[in-house]
Amino acid sequence: MNIKHLSAFLTVAEYRSFTQAARILGLAQPTVTARIKSLEQTLETPLLHRTATGARLTPAGRRLHRYARRIVHLSELAQQSVSGPADAPETLLIGATECIVTYRLVPLIEYLHLRHRDLDLSLRTLDDDPVRLVREEQVDCAFFIGPRTTATDVNHLVLRPESLSLVAHPAHPLAGRTVRATADLARHTVACAHRGSGYQRGFEAALAEAGVAARGILVLGSVDAVKRSVGEGIGMALLPTVTVAQELGLGQLRCVDWRPPFAVYSQCVWRRGLGDDSVFHTVLGTARQVMAESDTPAGLSPQAAC
Repeated sequence: MNIKHLSAFLTVAEYRSFTQAARILGLAQPTVTARIKSLEQTLETPLLHRTATGARLTPAGRRLHRYARRIVHLSELAQQSVSGPADAPETLLIGATECIVTYRLVPLIEYLHLRHRDLDLSLRTLDDDPVRLVREEQVDCAFFIGPRTTATDVNHLVLRPESLSLVAHPAHPLAGRTVRATADLARHTVACAHRGSGYQRGFEAALAEAGVAARGILVLGSVDAVKRSVGEGIGMALLPTVTVAQELGLGQLRCVDWRPPFAVYSQCVWRRGLGDDSVFHTVLGTARQVMAESDTPAGLSPQAAC
C-alpha cells in the first residue's frame, strides 16, 4: 500500500470530505479521489461511501483506519530518523499518564537532565491505553498507574504499589463516612480525567459487579480539572492518593471511607527489542531508584491523608 494513498484516506475519513481533504493536503480534488480509488483497487474493496452528509467509512474502511494510522505514523518516524545527521542519537519516545508525570516522574526528569544531559528523550503525555500505544509503537515505553497489566506481547515492570483515595468536598454526604456497600456509591456523580485510566475502569467495574452504575460520570480531561470540580462540590473522584495528598492535608478535600476491590501500581511497559537500548536502561534504572525513594508530598502517608 502506498503511504500517500493511506494519508489521503485518513484525511478524507477525518474531515468526511474529499474537497476539504484536498485543501488540507494541498492537492487537487481529482488527485485525492484517484488515490482513494487506487487504494480500493489494491485492497479490492470499497473503503468510503459518498453520502449527502459527507464521506463515511465502510465496514472495511473502519477496519483499515486503525492500521493506516499506525502505518503512516511509523513512516513519518522512519523519515525523521534518517533525515537528520548520520551521527545523531536516536530519540527515545517516552509516554506517561498525566498523574505519573506530575507526581512521580518530575524528579526523574530533573535527575536525568542534571546527570545525563546528552540523552535524547521525548516525553509525551498519554490519555489512552499505554499498553496499546506501546504495542502499536506510538511510544517506545510508557509509565502509568493502574492494575498490574497482563499483556504478554510487551515487556513490563512494576515500580511500586500505589494507594487510591475516593475523595469528595468536605460537605459531600459521603465525606468522612464509611461506605459499607459499593452499591451505596451509585447515586452520586463521579468525576474522572479519562475513562480509559486503569483505576477508573476498575472503579466502574466494581460498581458493575455490585449490580449498579454511577448516576453520572463527568469526564474532565485532566486530574487538576477533576480536583477543582470535586473541590467545588461537583461529585466525587477515585484518584491515586499521591495526586490528592496536598488537598487532603489542607482540608480542601475529604476521603470517603471505601476500599477499592483491586490494587494499582506505578509500572512501566516497553516494546520488544528495546532491552538492549542503553538510553532506555538509564531511564528505567533511574525510574526504579526515584520511585523507590518517592512518597506522597511532605511525607504524608495515605492513612494520614484520609
